[in-house]
This record gives sequence, structure tokens and C-alpha cells, in this order.
Amino acid sequence: MHHRERPAVGLPALITSARARAAVAGVAVALGCVACAPGEDTAPTPTQTATEAAAEAVASPVVRSVTIDGAKVELAVGPLAVHGDVAVLRLSAPTEPPGLRMAFWEVFEGIGTAGPNGARLVDVDAGAVMTTLRDSADLPVMTRNGSPGGSATEAAEQAAGDSVEVVYAAFTVPDRDTVGVLLPQAGWFEGVPVVEAAEAGAMTVPPAELTDNEITDHAAFPLETYTEQVDGLVRARQTPTEVTVEIASDVLFAVDSADLGADAQAALAAAAAQVGAHSGGQLAIVGHTDDVADEAHNLDLSQRRAASVSQQLSTLVDLSGFDVTVEGRGESEPAMAGTSAEARSLNRRVTITLVPAEEAAPAPAAPDDPAALPEATGPSAAGPDGVAVQDGANTYAVRLPQVRRVGPYLVGELELTNQGAKDLTDGVLASGVSDTRGRFDPSLQLAATNVSLLVGGSRVFPVDYVRPEADMREPLSDRVVTVDAGATRVVTVVWPDTGTTSVAVEVAPRQISAFGGVTVGGAAFRLTDIPVLDGE
Repeated sequence: MHHRERPAVGLPALITSARARAAVAGVAVALGCVACAPGEDTAPTPTQTATEAAAEAVASPVVRSVTIDGAKVELAVGPLAVHGDVAVLRLSAPTEPPGLRMAFWEVFEGIGTAGPNGARLVDVDAGAVMTTLRDSADLPVMTRNGSPGGSATEAAEQAAGDSVEVVYAAFTVPDRDTVGVLLPQAGWFEGVPVVEAAEAGAMTVPPAELTDNEITDHAAFPLETYTEQVDGLVRARQTPTEVTVEIASDVLFAVDSADLGADAQAALAAAAAQVGAHSGGQLAIVGHTDDVADEAHNLDLSQRRAASVSQQLSTLVDLSGFDVTVEGRGESEPAMAGTSAEARSLNRRVTITLVPAEEAAPAPAAPDDPAALPEATGPSAAGPDGVAVQDGANTYAVRLPQVRRVGPYLVGELELTNQGAKDLTDGVLASGVSDTRGRFDPSLQLAATNVSLLVGGSRVFPVDYVRPEADMREPLSDRVVTVDAGATRVVTVVWPDTGTTSVAVEVAPRQISAFGGVTVGGAAFRLTDIPVLDGE
């Protein structure tokens, strides 16, 4: 492999260089067949030179048959063409039957200007997601109605007799030969080729054709995981640099006590599974209390509770490779402001923060029998068969025949069919107006944030990432889920790999602390016995 160095942008540890690719005709033709649609002929046409045919093979898009507005269409994604420090992704589909052109645009629905700003690149090896770049006017760098280049490109292609709609979106350059692409409604496209602009030829446009302004955003965001266990009383968060396990003190201790209770074992076993996935590192165990009683008393109580957790944890997992610190912070760092019963309950907690000495990706903790699921609170059926759901005036069916293992992630494409007489716009797969972790975010009221995997007593939520400029947490799933009456659409969700051969998926109402513990979310349902397939 060859690398062409460029200035590091975004996250230096994740993306540090652009991939340089030499166009070698024989190798290029061989590689191109991997990305061809079934039955596609890659032999040079009479008007092609061998070099042109080789370049076209290397830049061959990934083509999938998807349903848009009830019509089957061959959607082509790629190539991702590298223009210096900007990569431009090509997306195309036929414009027939009539009306499909506007439906094609709707595939890339997002908050803001219409266009492919809903498309996201995923570097599964680096554990990073890349969103559409933005320019100095804070506009996404992409084809837009009336944008520079968008109309010109369309006019040129239609003048050539092509009945296709082509749009482009700009991203930072991944250090990979291929990337995954997640498209709202259309699903996950694996193995999209990353090539130099010269190799893409007419299948790309320069970034200057997509914006008149300077491109200022070169960001990639690390993917994070979130798991809840023991009825949500144990919450594990994993970033690329640390794992944090938060245990509610109410499941560990009696009131005003530092002695572990009978119900503490399951919670500490879940925490030990997270810690035991690593051989060593820095481990901080910190006790917190609510604001009842005076500060000195609460500080002492929090210290004793942290010590009790540390001692018991050492009996469940070997801590000899860890640099362990144990401390209490009393009421000084509340998780939630206020004096309500909900706030005080959240503030009584013990946190275990692990900075691993080595890079590792622990699987979500689960009991010995991962198939021993808690009792379902809504209709339940096998994923390939699907389940019918009645949610107020809404009637819909959900089906998930399989999930695919892609690197350290599982990708599911749920088939959501609106069987009712009105459009489905009520956030049926969402956690209300909140993100995956329960933080208030009204922009996510229609996002698939509440579709979790069940592994025994563990509830594994979609992987997500933080966009610092907005200080908002985005799920790696479809962000706007609406379905017209009588229509079916695909909803894509990405989770961390559970390490199992089958999974169960559940949507269930949740208590959201941001709303004082109110229950939010769509109607409950469960899909079971969903096979996990390797690769595509």
C-alpha cells in the first residue's frame, strides 16, 4: 500500500493521510470486478482504451436495488474521489419512472438544505464517521438545487442522453481503499471504492463545483457505544480512549450505608465484565451521593462506598495490571441538578472509569445464557417473520430478516411498513425528544434512537458520536423516520458487535431523566432469532 501524506485534520489518531493509488491496468480490472453489480460485463467497449476500462473498473460504484416511494431502483454509490484534502462521493439513480427524481432527493433527507447531507461515511477500522463537509458560509458542500455545479452537471449528463440523477457530496479523506456509506432510507453500502480523482475520470466533480466558499470543516468523529444493564441501573459508555461504568447506588447499598446489599452482585458482575475485557490501565473508582445530610457526612459516605466497590470488584476480576485509585466526591458533582427524587436518585452513584493500556473493544456484558431475555412488554415475533404493532391510531409492521457483521459493528436494515390510513410521523423508533443516552435533543424526535439489541439482560443502543460544533450526540442510524400511508421504507441502525450468532431487537418506552423521569418512546415490540451474517 502507498500513502500520500497530507496535513492531519479532524482526529489525527483516526485519519492522518490520504490514500494514493497507482492506476495499474491489469490489477485495476481485477479489483474492479469486486465492486461490479452481478452479471456486469467489465470488458472494454470498442470505444474504450484499456487504460480507460481499467480506471472505470477501479472506480466502479457499489450498486444495490432499493425501494424509494414504492419503486425499485438501482442506486449506485461511489466512487469516493480524492481531490487533494477533499473527497467527493458520487450518488446516482435512474430518473424513471416519473416522479423518481424527487424521491431520489428525499433519500438524503436531513435537517437543513435539501441534498445528500444525510449521507455519512463510516471507517469501520478506525471506528469513525465522517459527515458532509461544510464551508465558510456554514453550508454543506454538496449538490443542491441551484448550487454551483449541480445544475451544470445535471444538464451535461442529460444532454448526453443519460436518464439518471447524479448528486455529489464532499467529505474529509479517509485513509482506506474502501469505506462504508450509510444512506437514509437506502441502507448500508459496503466497500465503496476510494480512488484518486484522475482515476474517477468523469465520475467526479472538483469541490469548487459544489461551493464558491472556502471549505472549513475537515472533521471525523469517533464512534462510541452505550449499554444499559440490570434494568438500566448499570450504564456503560465506551469511547476510543476510555470506558465508563456508572452504577446506581440504590442497587448497591441501603440508605446511608456503605455495606453492599444482596442485589449488588449482578450490577458488580456487569461492571467486572467491562473491566475484565482489558489487561490493564488506569482505573478510577469514585463514589457520589445526593445532597441530603451535610457535606462532610456525604463526602465520608461516598469514600466508604467507593472502597466497598473496589474491594468487591477485586474479587471478581484480576486488577493486578491496573493502577487503581479510589475516592469519594460526596455531593459536589451531581449528575442532575435539582432536589427532586429523580435527581437525587441519579446523583447517588459509583462510577468506574477505565483508561486501557491497550486498544480493545469489550463486548457488552451479558449473563451466562445470552438467550435468556427479560419478559417482553409488547408483541414479539421472529425477526424474519416480523411483528405487527398498534400504537394509538398508528398500525405498522416491522421486519428484520438478518443483521450483518461489518468490522466491529452490526448493521441492521429494518423494513418498516405503514399499514394505517395516515402518514407515520410519530417517532415510532425514537426515544422521544432525546438522544440515545436520554439527553434532551428535540432535533432527534424522529430518529431511530430507541432500537436496541438485547443480549441477555443487556440493552445495547445504536453507536453514536458527538459533533462538537453543535454539542449534540448523533446516532449512527436513520435520523428522520417517516413513512407514507401504505408504504414501506428501510431504517438502518448500526450497533456494536455483540459477539453472538443471533440477536434480538427491541423498542420499549424509556424513562428520561431530562424530563424528570417521564416515560417516552413509541409502542413496545420485540424481534427475536435474527441471524448474524458475516460480511455482506
